[in-house]
Amino acid sequence: MKRRSLCLFAAALLSGALAGPAAAQSAFPARPIRVVVPYAPGGATDIMARTVAQRLGEILGQTVIIENKPGANTAIGAEQVAKSPADGYTLMFTNDATFVLNPALFTSLSYNMARDFVPVATVAYLNLSLTVSASLPVNTFAELVAWTKSKSGTISYGSYGVGSQAHLMGEMYKKLSGADIVHVPYKGSAPALADVIGGQVVFTFPAIPTVQGFLKAGKVKVLAISGDKRSPLLPDVPTFAEVGFKDMDIGAWYGFFAPAGTPREVVARLNAAVATMLNNPEFVERQLSAQGMLPMNLSPEQVAALMRTESERMTRIVRLSGAKVE
Repeated sequence: MKRRSLCLFAAALLSGALAGPAAAQSAFPARPIRVVVPYAPGGATDIMARTVAQRLGEILGQTVIIENKPGANTAIGAEQVAKSPADGYTLMFTNDATFVLNPALFTSLSYNMARDFVPVATVAYLNLSLTVSASLPVNTFAELVAWTKSKSGTISYGSYGVGSQAHLMGEMYKKLSGADIVHVPYKGSAPALADVIGGQVVFTFPAIPTVQGFLKAGKVKVLAISGDKRSPLLPDVPTFAEVGFKDMDIGAWYGFFAPAGTPREVVARLNAAVATMLNNPEFVERQLSAQGMLPMNLSPEQVAALMRTESERMTRIVRLSGAKVE
């Protein structure tokens, strides 16, 4: 009887030891998750991060806290996340500029995707728009080209950081239109758009969620958008391809990234939570589609493949545009 009890006890210990890692992973997350957004509050990345944070928190059973760390074209936030513990409790939510565009523009970066991060999941794709103040005396893209050429050398455009999509699109606009326009970088799309409305810069390239409210209020005009087709939210606005500026067709996709070394089981748990969120038709319709966001549900492996493909495309566009960073 005693021997049988000892055997049962040993079996229980062995079972517990084998189940330990799995049990630990199944318990994730056991505390709130911090998500670093490397942009200022109010911009497209911040809006999307806050849109998904609440729903993810409900799915994971924990609070998801957004923390804005703008600056250095996302490098400040990226560095902070890269140096964080690789346990799944600190993530970065950013767009493709951080890992696709920045390496194509900057000769040296303080972070490296392959060394410092692992992809977790994508969430959505956004069309970017060329937006001007409602008071600007143009109503079409062609009129903007003529007007900026007539003001060549005396006007400026705003981007949300050196090396951002908006910077590259602005430099491509200069090359294709022949207009000489000064680049003014901001720490996010929201402050850049504020200065467009205020008349400090002529145009910028916000995503549709950022510009929607101002458009409805009659404060701005959208003259063209990226993407292979018109947005259902802006059916009268042509694409860059339609107006003959196809090489300005640069959108933005958004997703979560974790520090390198984060356990695969934790990454899988986070990816599954994002997939659950994106497979909910009501959430997609009310929270994403209504704001012009297109759901983008990819596995970590698919995200890595997308990044390789887009890196090649962005490198070509950077060379073509002549965009430079100081």
